[in-house]
Amino acid sequence: MAMKLIILGLLLEGDKHPYEIQQVMHERNMEQYIKMAKGSLYYAVEQLLNKGLIEVKKVVTDQSRPDKTIYSITPSGKLAFQQLLKKQIQTETTHFHPMYTAMAFIHLGEEDVIREALSQRIAHTKLQLEMLERVYNLYGIHAPKGSQAIMENAHELCKVELKWLTKLQDESDQGLFQANNMSSAEKARPYDE
Repeated sequence: MAMKLIILGLLLEGDKHPYEIQQVMHERNMEQYIKMAKGSLYYAVEQLLNKGLIEVKKVVTDQSRPDKTIYSITPSGKLAFQQLLKKQIQTETTHFHPMYTAMAFIHLGEEDVIREALSQRIAHTKLQLEMLERVYNLYGIHAPKGSQAIMENAHELCKVELKWLTKLQDESDQGLFQANNMSSAEKARPYDE
């Protein structure tokens, strides 16, 4: 659903070849905040074409290159875009953080391994936060409001992640994750209230 929404949205901005769509997605760093399967772009274009949601605007021929098919959105595609947009906004999901599996067993880990892993994760998160700030400062001011909201949300989530990781590192330094250092109340309580 996300790839079709992206394609229709970018074609609403103007006619494009699939490679141009891919370039715009890359320029806007969409792979950083939208989950997309590799190779799904051309398949989605074909599906949208078969459903009459996009159409071939023109085919550009060049002796030294393969033909380049430029697509445009149809009136049906514009209606489908609105429906997909609404559906995507209303979609609910459960967030499965990659670290949750490790956290379930962290009390069994060696202190040095945990400390090193958390340090590396914190360093990576700090770099990610710096990158988000740079991207926002370079592009955010001139980006559409929706893109600004994405950047702001990603920045805030990254700050929360860094705060959480730092807390985990402090707790690790205190040896609180080791099973023998936990009180029975802590062992029974799954999270801080």
